[in-house]
Amino acid sequence: MSLQLKLNLLITSLLLLLLSVSAYFIIENAREDVKAEVSSTSNLVLHLLDAEIVHYTSDFGWINHEIDGEMSIFKLKSLGNIRHLKIEFYDARGRLRESNRDHTSGVEHDAPPAWFVKAMDMSSLGVEERRKNVVLNGRYLGDLVVTPDPSYEIAEVWDDTVGLLALVGIFFILMNVLAYWAVRYTFNPVNQIISALTQVELGHYGSRLPAFKQVELQEIGNKFNAMADTLQQSTQNNHRLTQQIISLQEDERKSLARDIHDEIGQYLTAIHVDASAILAAKKISTAKESASAISNITRQMMDMVHELLQRLRPRVLDELGLGLALSEHIHHWRQRNRSVSIIQNVSGHLGGLDEAVAITAYRVVQECLTNITKHANARRLTISVSTDETHLLIDIEDDGVGFDKTRMTNRYGLAGMRERVQGLMGSMEIESAPNAGTRIYIRLPKHVEKDSSK
Repeated sequence: MSLQLKLNLLITSLLLLLLSVSAYFIIENAREDVKAEVSSTSNLVLHLLDAEIVHYTSDFGWINHEIDGEMSIFKLKSLGNIRHLKIEFYDARGRLRESNRDHTSGVEHDAPPAWFVKAMDMSSLGVEERRKNVVLNGRYLGDLVVTPDPSYEIAEVWDDTVGLLALVGIFFILMNVLAYWAVRYTFNPVNQIISALTQVELGHYGSRLPAFKQVELQEIGNKFNAMADTLQQSTQNNHRLTQQIISLQEDERKSLARDIHDEIGQYLTAIHVDASAILAAKKISTAKESASAISNITRQMMDMVHELLQRLRPRVLDELGLGLALSEHIHHWRQRNRSVSIIQNVSGHLGGLDEAVAITAYRVVQECLTNITKHANARRLTISVSTDETHLLIDIEDDGVGFDKTRMTNRYGLAGMRERVQGLMGSMEIESAPNAGTRIYIRLPKHVEKDSSK
């Protein structure tokens, strides 16, 4: 069930509850009104009948007075307009002699529905009959019976209630229509948010949400737009980094091809010449000179191949581990940059790391030292490599020229370093400013979770 439908049902339920409470109080008030009306009418008629009884007991003229051949004592037929009471006179033998109701006529009003009569609860309206004994000179003539009849009053109340119920029904329908429209209008931004999320899911990171009028949705819109901006920028950076990686790969391949062609090709040519000289030599001394030259060239080729392999993958990392490999690399860098004072603190306990973490750490330190050589113009350098329970920590700081992070974060190989670190779920922080030096702090997890889908 959607939230929109839930809200509409909730509003409808609240309206029904409100209407039920209102109907309860309306029926309660109507019951009290009917009870008061019937009671007041009954009391009034009883007083009038008491006066009539006193009159008739003092004037005997009525004894010979007959109406339609029947003796009429109280002329109750003339009280037929009193609808809330049924007034009857029974003689001493219990026979009905007079009544204000014409039993031959039908009901003069439309009877209200049974549920309304039941709700009015006639038993609580005081409908008990009242009797008056008529005694003349000590002779018992009969009883006057007054029975309250609230049916007419209930019918009138029902007629009034029908109109009220019609208005309430119209109000209920209008309120539901307005509530449905208001909820739907309020939820229109949700459809826009879903549409924008779908666009992002499809890779269209340029999708943005408009400025909503609702305060709550404004924050959602701002956060979504900020997220889309970040995704779009990250995607652009990834594309740019991919192009840089491809370019670096091609440059590295060209460099390797050039070194192989220029260096190894030259050495092989020299070996070929010396080998030919040995074959053509007529003196042993000449052959020895050529063989010695081949030995020297082969040694130089071995050094060349070792350097190429070191560029492709640091062999010392596999043989000595990360700590000694970094120490050796820093030592060689120190030999080439004697003008820089180095404070080195590389822990000797860097074992137990995943291979990808060790290679990334080595390459990151290598790239940092390369950048310092090319760009920093530093005089002092501090390198710290250590571990805690779960992470490998690298802290490199120099006092060089620094740079503006807002303009140069994609230069000096920083984007590639950051990509390497983030690819292992690590973090990389850079602190730098023009003429204020640079500090790079890196956290790498010791162990990287394997992708189980592969």
